[in-house]
Amino acid sequence: MQAHPIHRVPGMRMTRIALAICGLAGVIGGAAAQQAVQPENVVTVTGTSIRGVAAVGSDVTTIRREDIAATGATTSTELLRSVPEMNNFSASGINNGQNQANFVDQPAIHGIGVGNGGGGLTLVLLDGHRLPGAGINQTAPDAGAIPTSILERVEVMADGGSAIYGSDAVAGVINFVPRKSFDGAETKVRFGSADGYRTKNFSHLVGHKWDGGHALAAIERSENTALDGFARPYAVADQRRWGGADARSTSCTPGTATVGGVNYPIVAGGPLGPGAATRCETNRGNDLYPAQHRDQAYFSLRQDVGESTELYASFLYSGRRLDSRVSGSGVTSGGLSLTVPASSPFYLPLAGAEAGAPQSVTYNPAADFGAAFTNRITTSTRSLVAGANVQLPNDWSAKVEFNYGIEKDDVNNHGINQALAISAAANGTFNPTGIGAQTSAGVLSQIGNFVTRYNARHTLKEAQVKLDGPLFQMGGGKARAALGAGTRREEMEGLTSAGPVGGDFTAAPYTSIGTRDDDFIFGELYFPVLGEANGIPGVRKLDLSVAARHDRYSDVGNTTNPKVGATWTVADGAKVRFSAGRSFHAPSLADAPSAIDSRAIRADCLPGQHLGCSTAGPSDYAVWLAGGNNLKPEKANTYSMGLDLGPELLGGFKVGLTYFRIDYKDVITFPTFGPLFNPIGAYDRYRTLRPAGATDAQWRSTVEPLLAGLRHDGLIYPDVGLPLAIYDLRRQNFADETIQGIDYNVEYRLRNSAGQWNFGIAGTRMLKFDQNVPGVAETIELLNTNYSVRDKVRLQAGLVRGAFSAALFANHVGSYRNTGVTPVQRVSSFNTVDGHFAWNFKDGAVLGNTTLAIDVTNLFDRNPPVFYTGGSILGFDAAAANPLGRVISASLTKRW
Repeated sequence: MQAHPIHRVPGMRMTRIALAICGLAGVIGGAAAQQAVQPENVVTVTGTSIRGVAAVGSDVTTIRREDIAATGATTSTELLRSVPEMNNFSASGINNGQNQANFVDQPAIHGIGVGNGGGGLTLVLLDGHRLPGAGINQTAPDAGAIPTSILERVEVMADGGSAIYGSDAVAGVINFVPRKSFDGAETKVRFGSADGYRTKNFSHLVGHKWDGGHALAAIERSENTALDGFARPYAVADQRRWGGADARSTSCTPGTATVGGVNYPIVAGGPLGPGAATRCETNRGNDLYPAQHRDQAYFSLRQDVGESTELYASFLYSGRRLDSRVSGSGVTSGGLSLTVPASSPFYLPLAGAEAGAPQSVTYNPAADFGAAFTNRITTSTRSLVAGANVQLPNDWSAKVEFNYGIEKDDVNNHGINQALAISAAANGTFNPTGIGAQTSAGVLSQIGNFVTRYNARHTLKEAQVKLDGPLFQMGGGKARAALGAGTRREEMEGLTSAGPVGGDFTAAPYTSIGTRDDDFIFGELYFPVLGEANGIPGVRKLDLSVAARHDRYSDVGNTTNPKVGATWTVADGAKVRFSAGRSFHAPSLADAPSAIDSRAIRADCLPGQHLGCSTAGPSDYAVWLAGGNNLKPEKANTYSMGLDLGPELLGGFKVGLTYFRIDYKDVITFPTFGPLFNPIGAYDRYRTLRPAGATDAQWRSTVEPLLAGLRHDGLIYPDVGLPLAIYDLRRQNFADETIQGIDYNVEYRLRNSAGQWNFGIAGTRMLKFDQNVPGVAETIELLNTNYSVRDKVRLQAGLVRGAFSAALFANHVGSYRNTGVTPVQRVSSFNTVDGHFAWNFKDGAVLGNTTLAIDVTNLFDRNPPVFYTGGSILGFDAAAANPLGRVISASLTKRW
């Protein structure tokens, strides 16, 4: 890969390529004027560019429409929770609306890439095309923007796909395929309820087919209430009852005064003497799951023009509002330590303390402003696709497609004006102690009237042309080829502001976070080497494929990614698969040095707490650098081998088994807090410590370039004196990873007098998830930790008898080690049962063409296993479990 950037004029470039594509389409259309339009049933499957063939060597899991209905999901994100290969299987997801940076749950096959910066390593597609990114510190699309009512199926390929799709398809591809032949109308209403939680959904579709065309229009609205921490007994920081630690906050009101390093718990009406710091459960006001509201619309149109050309277009809109209550001692909600001088009327009498010495008083805003502030996040997604399919001579086909998408995100984090609280405590107009005279209403209203806003706008523009068709006859059929070219531009803009609630912050112009251009060409060859005509014993059929794609990026250079695949049919009902390829992930634009979260954070620098702080005095501090960085692309070599056994060999059974391996290089992630505490040399490049004996002038010449251009969280040089240490905790190309595992599924169908029975088991067993940090001899084993759970399994038993159908699902997320606490905790497995019961009424004046369904998730109302979080209030692991409990829902679907 070349590291140098490619400099061009983007606007002219886009215009030239678009005109060239249009010109090629015109030539193709003229040459094919007498050809028939491509039949509807000739489709392109996820994982290949060639029509009418399956992805050779790769396993593609298909979630059919009836499977979607059986999950009871109201959003596409919820739908993916039923797939064991996914990171959020049986989990609520970690993004509960309290993180302004990443509030979209990125789908991640096998959990690969979760938390590794702002981009995803699983490519999400809608009908084969990309969606714009979403988020403040990420550019991965929001799968929840896709309404479930429009889906015909979902195809999941857990295999590298950069040879076909380019960047982001390291772990695999998820393609949401909409309905294309629906005729009539369909209305669905759904209501669900759990203890402390409510959900509802409404959708309406209208589809119409005519000779040579089809149109579909859909609207959908879904919403749910919040689940707050008071509704679940385990959502506490005091974990002692479960054998954990007391991690309650020390930011309380009344709190603790500190003078000369001695704590004085503040007790109303009592003597204030030395003692242990006050502790309190300040965080239960947090929402465990946020309130959400979605309005969505989708429209698609297909029309034959003449005998050879089909024109098509689609439009997606999704608007989401997310409200989440946030409390506690975090920066957003406002817990902090305030200095009260001796001149303040709120100065405390402390037994044994130095008279007149300033007092440091912990403060939590709950007493003055309530248990929580409500943050609000609003998003809007728009995606417009238009194109043409043109049938050419000799069964060749051309496809020209234009894709435009835009995503807007607005984050409002409410809290207190910390700077005003600090100054008001210092001048004696604000009482942070919680005892004695109260602060005036006017001062309180000013302190509590504060909001921090983050805005982002993502834009996607893409144009491509593809040709595919047969080449020559082989023993197993016709060899086929696909080739194409295109261009894509992605842009991210951002805005950060803070001030009084209601202030007009959006008047400020967006600043560019980054722009990326990608020109690409790709090709794929399919060879059916052996088939019915020339098969030999032990080789009934043999298919081979070769694919490659070359991308030329404006910022990270060039990359070529090949892939080969083979499918060997040993006998009827027995296939062996193999694939090997190279995949690639360009760093997210949200990871650029100008990322919205790029900043310098003031941190305490107490003796013995951080490396470099051994000489710290009371006013000394350290600086953490956070946010984006200059990053290299991530690369991976991917391999898979599989075995498929069908009912021809096993009666009513179907068995699928796939081994996968990913050798993942230059992984983008955070260097953790190792640079602060770990003295090993591998972390030296992430820390800059003041040398012993260095003068201020010498040290300043080092500090100033490191802090240049970064906004400050807290008082940092040049506002105050020089820090003692600077730790680079920005996103880095931090490590390499080796990942191995097995996906498996078994299905069995049986028909008897009771009806049609369906049994199945699907799961993933991770075999290895090793991380190697350059300069560190020991391998970090992430397998069987909260980063990579070893086992995820879903069992199914179903019956269809006439108009009635029923299914039970058992879900298992295996136990694992919680390495985020000391000593390491063993987290129990999470086992739940779901149920789906439906009655299909085909006849009747009122109930004709109506389905009534009852869905239950977590039938036995199992609590998630206790998860010690070192001070976080959740009490459970939202990446591996779900706090909602038993959710019972009823739905009515009417086809008109």
